[in-house]
Amino acid sequence: MAGRKSKYYTHVKPRFTDIAKWCRRGATDKEIIKALGIGKSAFYEYLEKYTELSELIKTNRVDAVEEIKCALYKRATGFKYKEKKVITQKSAYTEQQLKALVEAGIDVEKLGTPFITKIEEFEKQALADPASAMILLKHWAREEGWTNDPQSLLLKKEELELKKEKQESEW
Repeated sequence: MAGRKSKYYTHVKPRFTDIAKWCRRGATDKEIIKALGIGKSAFYEYLEKYTELSELIKTNRVDAVEEIKCALYKRATGFKYKEKKVITQKSAYTEQQLKALVEAGIDVEKLGTPFITKIEEFEKQALADPASAMILLKHWAREEGWTNDPQSLLLKKEELELKKEKQESEW
């Protein structure tokens, strides 16, 4: 007696376009699993068994990762942005407006108080964020000593030098 039929060809493969879109939008494995209606273990089994699925997810997550890197860099260095503010103020009708309304047969009492709405736009500066800068430096400049564990980095450098010396002496 054979086991249960795989949902890969019915639930996963027909939704490759959706999966790609979800990955570009930053969906987690858990969210993809739920959207596909499959089990967690089946999903990870499919990732191992079907390289087309794992490649699809990997390549489409690259876009999301690049966006995050850009946003983190922007946050680390600071940036300018525009902010809009909507201001609503009570106003009063001018005599000309009142006269025109009355001539048009409009009951001014029923209209109530008029409001003026203004939109003000400001340019603001987001300050550089030191925490974001540290994250980037720790990932992009490890060779220059930016790490959470400087001692470990030093040991790795010494180990690399010893390996080079050993290789040179063997020649």
